[in-house]
Amino acid sequence: MATPSPDSEPTRPARDLLRRLIKAPAAFSILWPALLIIGGYVAWHRWGSVHVTQRYSGIDPTQIRISDPPEHVRSNIVKAVYRDTAMEELSLLDRQATAKIASAFSMHPWVREVIGVRKLPGGIIDVRLDYRVPVAMVHVFKPDRNDTRSYFFPVDGQGVLLPTTEFAQAETNQYLYIEVPGVYSTNDAGTPFGDRRVEAAAKLAELLQPVREETTLRSIGVHGDPRQTDTPQLELTTQSGARLFWGSPPGSELPGEPTVAMKLRTLMSVDKSQNADLRMAGVGSSLQ
Repeated sequence: MATPSPDSEPTRPARDLLRRLIKAPAAFSILWPALLIIGGYVAWHRWGSVHVTQRYSGIDPTQIRISDPPEHVRSNIVKAVYRDTAMEELSLLDRQATAKIASAFSMHPWVREVIGVRKLPGGIIDVRLDYRVPVAMVHVFKPDRNDTRSYFFPVDGQGVLLPTTEFAQAETNQYLYIEVPGVYSTNDAGTPFGDRRVEAAAKLAELLQPVREETTLRSIGVHGDPRQTDTPQLELTTQSGARLFWGSPPGSELPGEPTVAMKLRTLMSVDKSQNADLRMAGVGSSLQ
């Protein structure tokens, strides 16, 4: 039987192409990696970049993690910040994303300081916050003769206004009152009350808040004529009505005035049912 000649073999294109590639010059082998790189680049810009942009073009509020708020913070801080700062328009691909997120959260009235912001895998945003703490209620009356009701403005130790909607009326007695006749504020929550006497009293309230119940303190007011000194002079009132003269706000003592520690020792030792000058250690002198 006759054997078929090589010329009569059926055509095999794939095998022929492989033979030609094997016999190709060495320089041609460099072309393949280049083609793969170009192909990958084109594929990324056509499909990959679209996918990433869609995933990270906006911030999902459910992916934001913040420091656990204290009990007195009852509002949804993430929801409020997301709503008020147009955060949905911010892209995580933005190089300034963390700085912008920090700026957005710093504007919330309950946030004292933004400690840090981190972008974590999966689009999660970790925001570390330091919260403001209420230390006193500023007892005020509206400058409207037709409204005789009294109101309370919560403040922190720097005299910054806090959201009034977070407190029930019954909760106001859990804090020292700041009583300064004629004061009122129309400033927004998260900004200073706007009166140096209130802010001086708030600084003292922060110091005294831990011993408020033990010392039966009720309120902080301004003693004497504030026009006679640039430093407000403060006095305390106890639940029994006794007046305890404190003097200058903490850190603003006048020359020769006792230190905060000395005044605190006197406060803890004096008879809280009698008027006293806390600048006179161990002496319960009557106020004039």
